Amino acid sequence: MSDLAGRELTPRSRWFPEILLLLALSGWAVGIHFSHRTLMDPDEPRTAIVCRLMAEQGDWLSPHLPAVFHHDYPHDRLEGDLFAYWDKPPLAFWIGAAAMKVLGPTAAAARFPAGLGHIATVLLVYAAGRRLWPGRAGLWAGIVMALAPMAMVFAHIARMDSLMAALMTAMLLAVLHLVLGTNRPWTWTLVLYVAAGLGLLTKGPAAVVLPAAAVGVTVALTGRWGDLWRLHPFAGAVICLAIAAPWYIYMGWRYLPAADGSDAGFLHEFLIRQHLGRATGGEYGHAGHFPGFLLGVLAAGLVPWTIFLPAACARAVRDGWRLRREHPAAILLPAWAAIVVIAFSLSRTQLPHYVLPAIPPLALITGAYLADRLAQANPGGWFRMGLALTVPMGALLAVGAVVGLRYFDYWHNSYAFAVAGLLGIAAAGTWLLLRRNYSAALAFLAAGIVFAATFVFTADPLHIYQNSSTRYEVNVLKKALQPGDAVIAYPYTPYSTAWYLWPRPVPYPTASPPSGAPSVLLLVAEMNQPRRTFCMLQKAATLEVLRREVRWPVRVLSAAPDHTLIVTEPPEKPAP
Repeated sequence: MSDLAGRELTPRSRWFPEILLLLALSGWAVGIHFSHRTLMDPDEPRTAIVCRLMAEQGDWLSPHLPAVFHHDYPHDRLEGDLFAYWDKPPLAFWIGAAAMKVLGPTAAAARFPAGLGHIATVLLVYAAGRRLWPGRAGLWAGIVMALAPMAMVFAHIARMDSLMAALMTAMLLAVLHLVLGTNRPWTWTLVLYVAAGLGLLTKGPAAVVLPAAAVGVTVALTGRWGDLWRLHPFAGAVICLAIAAPWYIYMGWRYLPAADGSDAGFLHEFLIRQHLGRATGGEYGHAGHFPGFLLGVLAAGLVPWTIFLPAACARAVRDGWRLRREHPAAILLPAWAAIVVIAFSLSRTQLPHYVLPAIPPLALITGAYLADRLAQANPGGWFRMGLALTVPMGALLAVGAVVGLRYFDYWHNSYAFAVAGLLGIAAAGTWLLLRRNYSAALAFLAAGIVFAATFVFTADPLHIYQNSSTRYEVNVLKKALQPGDAVIAYPYTPYSTAWYLWPRPVPYPTASPPSGAPSVLLLVAEMNQPRRTFCMLQKAATLEVLRREVRWPVRVLSAAPDHTLIVTEPPEKPAP
């Protein structure tokens, strides 16, 4: 078997030790800070609350949130003290709720689908690499996937993006097996369309539309029209719909358009507003960015492997076009990544996590390039220059971290051990590079990523967890609360406040329908009540308004960049 350029690589290596290595890397990447109790607003605690309600109340078909959050989702259906949460399908919530049944209502349980998705994606990328190339291409592709910064970050966030990336990678692997030939076509057909059905239950139509577009582009460019029939599209559609359609039909029947016109029903909200509206109209305030924004996010999300990406992609495109008839995978991989980036770049809504499914095919392309270069007696100037730039980068990163942390007053003396370790790894890698031991130098590059990620996720030197959550403030609040005190939030609470105060509801000073919008006047009225009132302010500028308009003294208990905890201090017997 040959690589994309037709060159023979080394024979296939044993898979068992390679899988153990990848499990160790991806498991470590997931385990770093995975069980940290701090949930970052707004996505993590919102996901955790949905999972908790599902586990505790037993409604596994319709995700819900407390009614106090309804002003964030005014088009969703109110049901007593809850409302039906139509923003996302239920698969990730099912997994998270099941994890809470075992682990309890913890941050680790809420993040379980993300961690599971990352580990699965790494192993699927490895399997795809072994299917495409001999030698260690699969191993290096798995290492790139396991240690891509964006993939590691989303492995720690209670969202469904890592799970979605895993399902799309399973689809990619199945397509590769079917178009390249396999003695188990119906097994891989089942894998392809079960993953597609589960993708529809994870993030909706994009799970099917994007892979279908990538396959369509590949078939059109290669002229291999017979590959469409090898994918068994009609039988596959039946399998996919058998998995996903029952839930959509149930939700459409359960939430028909409201008779009073207050909402248009689930199918309109989910399919039209959530997908078409986000793509064409920037729904929910997620505005678009400058052209190339997502491409820049993807490049940053693959650092330091990004330095090898131009040469790897250039080789893949060049050889892919030349070998497009014999090796359709050479077109499918770059097409898969390009379709993801282009589709979301054309959308009015552009969020960084949208490009996560593009990382697996790029990891495969990069892994094949690295394995090919390492197998050559002369690995080439670009590869050597890439190593020369990336391996010593650890030293620059360490020095830059010291300067930056000291400048912004985040430095702690215990960080010196991490800086010394990173400098040591960079020095050893540079020495190996000078001795032209490229394999060992690349291994030290991977070790440096692991070391740096461990420091960032455990030490949190920029206080991201503290500033993006109200856990600290809620601990202060719990110690200060007395019978008769009130707790409110404005303009919307960081969802973590509700999570950490569970099961106590956190009301909002919202106006009456139809607007349901937070009101400063209502907030002032609440704070003027003759009782101690704690308030979690989302906007610090509101504090000055309260100090002018509230008749009681207002004291700040704690302050962070994104939220401030205050309390009114009326006299014990307020004057009439």
